Amino acid sequence: MTHEPREATPALRVSDADRERAAAVLREATADGRLATGELDERLDLVYGARTTGELADAVRDLGSPGGRPTAAEDVGVLSDFARRGPWLVGARYRATAVVATGVVDLREARFTGPETTIRVHAWIGTVHVVVPEGVEVCVEGTGVLGGFHQDRATTHRPAAHRITVTGVAVCGSVFVVRELPAAKERRLRKRERKGLGG
Repeated sequence: MTHEPREATPALRVSDADRERAAAVLREATADGRLATGELDERLDLVYGARTTGELADAVRDLGSPGGRPTAAEDVGVLSDFARRGPWLVGARYRATAVVATGVVDLREARFTGPETTIRVHAWIGTVHVVVPEGVEVCVEGTGVLGGFHQDRATTHRPAAHRITVTGVAVCGSVFVVRELPAAKERRLRKRERKGLGG
């Protein structure tokens, strides 16, 4: 009996959540006029029929700039904590800097202007939590000098329609890439927000 040769690196399969995220990109592009209604139906057929990440990416590849200006390109905390969370629009690049401070960059309710986002974090004797949503690909490339970048097991590399790269430098500090904030940190943030103190 003969068998057909298998591919050395088979294409990665997509999940229903990946398809829904890609479909949301298409609908948003239609709403702001970058995609015609007739073409939306064709693209949605491609998205819901996609079996691999390559097929899914092809359906949204040219739709990287929905309307609207990013809410913020940078947040800085110097001897003062900060938090960027809730609904906000994230551009292709965003920078967070914490100097003897702590920061939170929460992307769970964020909207993205394109299929790839780079979050550059500089933590100097500080701590920054980057909270990433479900259904995205996460790549952590930061460098530590007497400090480091720490990735929650739940955020490990998984191909999807949207890719978030977390990079930067942690000098005597730490950057944590997580799906959920630690409970104690979440409670402190909510308490400060109720008092109008931000992060």
